Amino acid sequence: MTHRARLLVPVVLLVVGAALLWVASRMVWLDVVAFNDQSGEGRRALTGADWQPALVPLALGALAAIAAVALVRGTAARAVGAVIALLGVAAGGLMVMSVGEVDADRVHSVITSDEGLARTDAGPGSEGAEAIPQWSEITELSTRPAGPVITGVGAVALLAAGIVVLASPARPVRRDDRYVTPAARREGAATGPDTEDDAGRDLWQELDDGRDPTG
Repeated sequence: MTHRARLLVPVVLLVVGAALLWVASRMVWLDVVAFNDQSGEGRRALTGADWQPALVPLALGALAAIAAVALVRGTAARAVGAVIALLGVAAGGLMVMSVGEVDADRVHSVITSDEGLARTDAGPGSEGAEAIPQWSEITELSTRPAGPVITGVGAVALLAAGIVVLASPARPVRRDDRYVTPAARREGAATGPDTEDDAGRDLWQELDDGRDPTG
């Protein structure tokens, strides 16, 4: 794999993975209907960020990893690759957790939480009466598969990015030959075949230094 591909492939995968996780966090995952005998029926739509709050941090972590992939080399790059792969595994875990039967108790906790979609235990006619009270019972609960599916695809993209970095990390940058002195080039030539370009550079360097290269 070329040096350009070592950087471009994981960066593209990270951008795709982060974008998919962000989109999934904004989509509706669950539709909930709750009822109580005082305020009646209440409906809530739980987004990915409501149901799986880790989606947004994982998306931001994937974006941060782009800079790390571009900056680090060698062994450090492999460590970054391992972290990226772990991000993919964590995102995949969120998708797996959303497959199958939904935990109704957890849904009830989310829709009635002070920090969630409902603010208080307010009764009819009081401030916050539109909120779902703690004593409400869930009467309907349905899932939307698009959010978990997109999360799974994003997880695969992050996992693939991590594997690419682990398998083909960017190599450490070598010192530019332009900073090697003519004497060092001649010493290196003694241990291996010289090229015509190197010989030409040495000739011009000798002339620039005011020395006769034929002497």
